[in-house]
Amino acid sequence: MQHLVSVLLTVLVTVVLSWCGPLQAAPAPILERLDHRRWLATDGGPSQVGAMAQTPDGFLWLGSNESLLRFDGLRFRRLPAGQGGAPGIVASVLAVDSALWVGMRSGGVRIVRGGVMRERINGPGAPGGMVFGLARDRAGAIWAAADDGLARHAAGRWERIGAGWGYANASARAVLGDRAGGLWVAGERRLFYLPPGARRLVDTGVGVDAVSQIAQAPDAAIWLTERHSGKLHRVVRDGARFTTASTRLTAPAISLLFDRAGSLWLGTAGHGLLHVARPGTLAALRTASAFTEREGLSSDFVWKLVEDGDGNLWAGTATGLDRFRPRILMPTTFPAGALNVALAPGADGSLWAGPANGPALRWQAGQVRQTGMPGPVNNALRDQDGTVWMAGPHGVWRARGATLERVAALPAAAGQDSAVRAMARDASGDLWVSINKVGLFRLHAGQWMPVPATSQRASQRMPVSALAAPDGWLWFGYRDGLLEARRGDQVRRWQGAEGLDIGHVTALAQHAGRLWVGGQHGLGYIDNGRFRRLPLPDGGLFDNLYAIVPAPAVDADGADLWLHTRSGIFQLKGAELARAAADPAHRIRHRSFDATAGLANDPHQVLPLPTAVRGSDGRLWFSTGAGVVTLDPASLPPEAPGPAVVVEAVSVDGVAVPSVGAAALEAGVRRISIDYTALSLAAPERLGFRYRLDGFDARWLDAGRARQAIYTGLGPGHYTFRVMALNHDGVASPREATFAFSIARPLYRHPLFLFAVGMLTLGALWMLSRRASRRAAMRMRDRLQERHRERERIARELHDTLLQGVNGLVLRFQAVAVTLPADAPARAQLERALLRADEVLVEGRDRVRDLRSGPLDAAELHEALTTLGMAMAHDAACEFSFVASGVARPLQSEILDDVYRIAHEAVVNACTHGEASLVRVEIVYRASVFALTITDDGRGIDQAWLGSAGRPDHWGLRGMRERAQRIGASLAIDSGAGTGTRIALTLAARLAYSRRRWRAPPRV
Repeated sequence: MQHLVSVLLTVLVTVVLSWCGPLQAAPAPILERLDHRRWLATDGGPSQVGAMAQTPDGFLWLGSNESLLRFDGLRFRRLPAGQGGAPGIVASVLAVDSALWVGMRSGGVRIVRGGVMRERINGPGAPGGMVFGLARDRAGAIWAAADDGLARHAAGRWERIGAGWGYANASARAVLGDRAGGLWVAGERRLFYLPPGARRLVDTGVGVDAVSQIAQAPDAAIWLTERHSGKLHRVVRDGARFTTASTRLTAPAISLLFDRAGSLWLGTAGHGLLHVARPGTLAALRTASAFTEREGLSSDFVWKLVEDGDGNLWAGTATGLDRFRPRILMPTTFPAGALNVALAPGADGSLWAGPANGPALRWQAGQVRQTGMPGPVNNALRDQDGTVWMAGPHGVWRARGATLERVAALPAAAGQDSAVRAMARDASGDLWVSINKVGLFRLHAGQWMPVPATSQRASQRMPVSALAAPDGWLWFGYRDGLLEARRGDQVRRWQGAEGLDIGHVTALAQHAGRLWVGGQHGLGYIDNGRFRRLPLPDGGLFDNLYAIVPAPAVDADGADLWLHTRSGIFQLKGAELARAAADPAHRIRHRSFDATAGLANDPHQVLPLPTAVRGSDGRLWFSTGAGVVTLDPASLPPEAPGPAVVVEAVSVDGVAVPSVGAAALEAGVRRISIDYTALSLAAPERLGFRYRLDGFDARWLDAGRARQAIYTGLGPGHYTFRVMALNHDGVASPREATFAFSIARPLYRHPLFLFAVGMLTLGALWMLSRRASRRAAMRMRDRLQERHRERERIARELHDTLLQGVNGLVLRFQAVAVTLPADAPARAQLERALLRADEVLVEGRDRVRDLRSGPLDAAELHEALTTLGMAMAHDAACEFSFVASGVARPLQSEILDDVYRIAHEAVVNACTHGEASLVRVEIVYRASVFALTITDDGRGIDQAWLGSAGRPDHWGLRGMRERAQRIGASLAIDSGAGTGTRIALTLAARLAYSRRRWRAPPRV
């Protein structure tokens, strides 16, 4: 990137390089303008990185003494053993399209494709010795410089380069394809050149020994380093002529690289990393600057240098991996030990700083001086008049020129070590000061005046943030979700009922008439008297907000918001804020500038405020745990494209499964773990992720910077995991990464299994119900049979005792009556008594006959009812009809009598009491029920008598109900005055019909 060049050119300090003597490169403060990070083996990184290349998918591949590793900027993944076993020690790598060619130290070349190591590329002419270097020419052929010679791979086969190509060396040490299409080969003792399209190498006449690397400068010159001698050569080709210049370095350069800005980087064996800005000749080496272990390099032995697609420089060393990238947040000249600094911009371009562990300072034009105020400093303020105020345990101080003068000590209620949490100066000039754990005070005319507490809660005794707005309102933010505004005697408050749901209110800012409120759980603004929360991504990035700084938008009208949080520094563009105001569902894009910008955690100090300010020159200043840093919003680099996101690994219940293609998982899966990543070698720690599982999640989930999703207890079905990444500029991935899988349905949840179980359950319930019904019917039959036997017994006893005895007495009295004269009064009386006795005997026999049995079967029932109806119709002068439908079935003998008695009572009542002109009896034989219905058109029954008690002193209806209940039948009586009567008896088939074999009579 051009930005990298401009940064390096402005910061690298020159030193004297002896032309033929030892290189005397002095350390330069490279990290002041470059961000450096290293990964050691103890940090989970690699060791002895001797080969590096970046593939088109963005991954950085590292060849180490252990294996081949893939790096996404945050995590290292060892390449698993593929065909042919583990890769072993890697000597060289070359990215070719979507594949990675790997030169082995043990000899031969292998290919990595699809993240899997393939077998060696063998065949006649294949290199068998250690492969020092690989290159690709313009025609697409791969060249391998190996210990046993030079080889070329084209059209799927190897070709050994020998005398026919003009190359008679037994080995080759390095190879390079230049930008013009030529090929450079370092042999054992000579440097060779192959012109574009030629089939014969040209001896350049340049003598070399053990060349470790060849590189081409922006001016097309070729630079070579010798591993053992320390020589550095520069070769210029002019047609068929080759001009050479050489020098010797104190420490041999093992690797060299010209970055895209034209600067030269040299990795040495023992003297760290050297940098030369745009060298045109070897003389430029005198301006080299060094970066060594003393400045933080992982090792002074640098084996390999690579520049990635984003312009980051990577150095593989003897103990790890180093990365250099241009800084956006530039360090300042404040003391390195200044901790948790409260900031206030001066009107003259200066910056006032109050450290929590030292005296107040003033920065101007790169110079930092003390101001006279002792530390610690807790709070800083620039009021609307441009005056700077600072406060701490030593009182309140005000700027006078380039120094601070004390205005007042803290109130008497404040302790010796009391800290100032917030300050604001109102329109009348009074200073409002919040003192930790004491309360809010107003400094008026040099006197402290306590302000009554706004809440009885101990956590809301004093505000933790304050702001004086241009319209005269004073705003105070409290812990536990309380915002208060004061102007004169007016006081307004916002809490949960007004929508304030961000926890502690820790930051306040006003711009363009809108008050912005930041807190423990996000950001929002006051709109029409209510708090409106801004729809920021989840994941904790915008939690614990320290400061809000409005700044004019560079590329548009309006203002951007700069946020300083525990998780970093973020920019919210004005256009995004406007869209969010118009559409609450809009997901705001943001730019992230530092993932480690949080303040140092000091449990004995309060948070210094403010932690971020905008200077009079437009620069932004931030107080971080690493010191005070600054950036210029007008010179930000352009937004980077969205990162490519991939699903790296999937494990199911601890067992790895392929992450490519659809996976069919067995039933009973308990835990699915999906590892994903995005490729950002420049700022991987500032990537954000969102994912969802189709078939389970109802919406996208913000994962923050987490790179793993875990699902437990998923049911059977088809699922698709989708993940996308957002880079530090808020730009989303151009494509989602997906992983589709299905979970088999267990047998006990299969529809056929559930259907079978349901049917079995229903069958079992039906059998149980049938069994219960049979038992109930058997109990009912037993009771009826017992009643029938009891009636038979009573009938026999009545016949054998009472009736026979009465009959004998009648005969005796008859004999006596015969002996009396015919005209004797006593005889006439006795004969009348005998006639009455005969009637009693007849009635008794009828009763005994009734007790002994009713109708014996259905035919007799039909006949009995017909006979009864005809007789009653004759006596009452009404019409009678009898109808039987369905196939007549034998009825239980125990119920025949009760059925007949109920019908008898109904017919008699209709004819004698109901004054009916038409009586109809209907019997229906159904498979499920036996039904008896008696209807008439008589005068009906009073509704008051239709209850269970019936008519007082009458037993007809009551007896009918009792008989029906006794046999388990349902009796319904429907009647009304003048509307006739309908009596329906319904009896379940299992209770009504006999189970003995029956030959059905003809349908009636």
